[in-house]
Amino acid sequence: MLSSFLPVFMRGYDKITEVFGKEGPLGLKYSDFSDFYVTMASFSEALHKKHLISDFIPALGSDMKERLENGGMMCLDVGCGKGFHAALLAETFPKSNFTGIDVTLEAVHLANQQRKDNGQTFDNLAFIQMDAGKMDADWENKYDVVTIFDACHDQMRPDLVNGSSNVYKDKKEMGLVATQMYGCSMFHCLPVSSNSEDALGLGAMWGKERAVKLLKEAGFKDITVLPTPQFVINILYVCKKD
Repeated sequence: MLSSFLPVFMRGYDKITEVFGKEGPLGLKYSDFSDFYVTMASFSEALHKKHLISDFIPALGSDMKERLENGGMMCLDVGCGKGFHAALLAETFPKSNFTGIDVTLEAVHLANQQRKDNGQTFDNLAFIQMDAGKMDADWENKYDVVTIFDACHDQMRPDLVNGSSNVYKDKKEMGLVATQMYGCSMFHCLPVSSNSEDALGLGAMWGKERAVKLLKEAGFKDITVLPTPQFVINILYVCKKD
């Protein structure tokens, strides 16, 4: 499956070589990878579809499946791309609400169009274009669960994404973030996560120790790192405020 990324990465090869130059740019924009989100969506769905409900949700603990089934849960998927994860969760748990955000407008349009094409016009599902590091202020204390699939390490400032008070604070009954990492870093994750003066430039190879340190600094008290045998190139961070 990873080989499907090679054409996408090679189209940006010349720009990537410029980033390595001493006088080159800091990094690359997401728009420099015009169709990355399409390939990533196909890859992610093939990898996660079979196990998202049966294995991933129970791994979050805290009676997560029961809470979602009972309803009233507000859930946010950051870096949603074409929206596969949020759509499947919304279909499976119709009493809870799911919002997907992505910085790429084309991906959000595709997510909304795909929902219409599939007849998946769920009242409990929405897709919005938004920079994960600049979430709406009125989202404070809004979400019970935040998921980030294969996207946290792509952020220029993942500390702002994970620590943002706009997502949730201790006032929520349950604040939980789940993040999965993947390994195609040098040709995409690292360049796009380095494209600002204050970027941390972590990429997918930032390592468990640094990830846990960042999550603690973001205010998470309870951090569990779990292997994901169903997703062989991933690792799962389950993080709670309390």
